[in-house]
Amino acid sequence: MEQLTNLIISDRELATISSLLIKLMGDTNATSALLIDKSGQVVAMQGTGVRRDATNLGALLAGVFSSSREVAKLLNEKDFRNIFQQGVQENIYTSMIEEQWLLVIIFDRLTHIGLVKVLSKKASEELGRILERVRSDTTRTKSSVINVQFRSSVEDTIDLLFRD
Repeated sequence: MEQLTNLIISDRELATISSLLIKLMGDTNATSALLIDKSGQVVAMQGTGVRRDATNLGALLAGVFSSSREVAKLLNEKDFRNIFQQGVQENIYTSMIEEQWLLVIIFDRLTHIGLVKVLSKKASEELGRILERVRSDTTRTKSSVINVQFRSSVEDTIDLLFRD
């Protein structure tokens, strides 16, 4: 089993990411923009209305994206890199960045999806460069989140809970 690792994003890089999200929101007239990793962990978030539910939203959107990739496999597609969800009041456009992160844009029905697609592609490229730089920086410490002793303790606890 692969160990979980953490990624350290400096305050300066996080400010740059947040600035990009704010610019994207302004250019598209979006209500919110999020950067999440594929597991659903929120990396950065801007906008209104999702703050209190950001963790749940991130996890659910990552799950939807993962499901869509499995659908792509069933259809003999390499993968689906973008998802558009259309609601009555709000829409969500999600796109993959560098196989690891997801850019999520939430916008109302007055915003044109074509604009969101074009501008999110540009923002994704910029975010990809920043995130790749963060990932490849060898001076950052990337320590194991779940070490062997902790994993063993959790497994023992689960065994105790579910034993017959």
